[in-house]
Amino acid sequence: HAADGYARATGRTGVCLVTSGPGATNLVTGIATAYMDSSPVVAITINVPVGSLGRDSFQEIDIAGITMPVTKHNFIVKDISQLADVIRRAFRVAASGRPGPVLVDIARDVTENVFEFEPAPQSRGTVPEYPGFASGVGRIATAFLHAKRPLIVAGGGCIRSGAGASLSEFAGEFGIPVVDTMMGRGAIAGSSPFSLGMGGEYGTKAAARAMSECDLMVAVGCRFSDRLTGENCEFLGNCKLVHIDIDKAELNKNVRADIALQADADKFFKAILATLRKRSAGKPVDYTKWMKSLTEAKGSDAYVGSREFAGDTPLTGDIVARVAGDEAGSEAIFVTEVGECQISAVNAISYERPGSLITSGGLGTMGFGLGAAIGAKAGCPERKVINFAGDGSFRMNMAEIMTAVTNGLPVIEIVFDNGILGMVHTMQKDRFGGRYVATELDDSFDYVSIAKSLKARAFDCRDVKELRAALREALKDKDSNVYVIVCHLT
Repeated sequence: HAADGYARATGRTGVCLVTSGPGATNLVTGIATAYMDSSPVVAITINVPVGSLGRDSFQEIDIAGITMPVTKHNFIVKDISQLADVIRRAFRVAASGRPGPVLVDIARDVTENVFEFEPAPQSRGTVPEYPGFASGVGRIATAFLHAKRPLIVAGGGCIRSGAGASLSEFAGEFGIPVVDTMMGRGAIAGSSPFSLGMGGEYGTKAAARAMSECDLMVAVGCRFSDRLTGENCEFLGNCKLVHIDIDKAELNKNVRADIALQADADKFFKAILATLRKRSAGKPVDYTKWMKSLTEAKGSDAYVGSREFAGDTPLTGDIVARVAGDEAGSEAIFVTEVGECQISAVNAISYERPGSLITSGGLGTMGFGLGAAIGAKAGCPERKVINFAGDGSFRMNMAEIMTAVTNGLPVIEIVFDNGILGMVHTMQKDRFGGRYVATELDDSFDYVSIAKSLKARAFDCRDVKELRAALREALKDKDSNVYVIVCHLT
């Protein structure tokens, strides 16, 4: 998860190195998380010596076979002469096209050999030119010119391709509203008048209205997962659907598009902007009425800062996230675990720049956040890094506080302490008549004392005043102190 967090925060490929057997199998969930969210990671595993392969040797495992479904490519190295080229290829594959994890499994005796290393030019991931791009952009431009209520849906592909600036320029010049997915948060600034917030099951009302009433939906870099569409896609029947994605396999997979175009998100927005400028010259495109109706629809969805909260206001997940967002500011990196803390964090904070939110969207990995926050801090030491964790997630990975302390990586861990695994608990209440199984936690543990024993600075917070004071101390700290802020939710 740390390598994944590093990759998402920096845009560079993350690397992790482990031993054979259980060391390798412990990577599987992290690799799958990176795969689902298209994060470039090179995982290097060391296996048993070549002569011991296939003998069920101590700690021998077919890690290449195990991870094949959740990697872009796997390499097995049995000869030192192959090693340098394989490593170069691994980095190139991880970063090219749709990014993702690559595994390199090296026999142990290979690492003990000597070989004459020949440096080669640095290889970077590439974005190829896909066939039919120009004609596809032309067809999409025509669709925009005929539309009265267009909508852009910006997914994680907009973040990965660095399309934030081109998306914002295009939406701003033509006045087109933008809904983002969970993985696309920050692709357009939350404060932009054209941003409607997150769409989908846990999104804003304005986003839901836009998706149901638009006559043209242009989805860029998103998979149309069930978290965006819900249990059905009936709302898509009301509009013309255009789907742009760098991965051809995602086109027409979950939804059927009227126009499907394989393309890089940034290249698409630059091309469609230039084409529409040319095609609309002398006949301006005007979506003002549509945009105005959606702006009015924001209503209670509009981002509201935390300044109006009285000091004695009890804490909820949304209040904690809003206070943290306001205190840390737009330059901070916010990381989340999964569950209710994730939903509060993705909705209650206004993300002003790409890469400011790191979360497990596809796999929904509980325990992802703290490791990812550590990796993000390693990659961006100049930025404040805050991880939002439920108390269940904190119990899973609290030992990693030691990792952060030992390595001088001052992350801030905010724990939502409500004594339950909230999202599953709610599901058991709504769908199973309140028959709760393994979702109510023993509340006798003192998280603050545990954190202090791990050499972190820790606070108990029960209201906004206490939370704000703890955050301000943590954010102003110039030393490498790790902070754990335990928020008791009402």
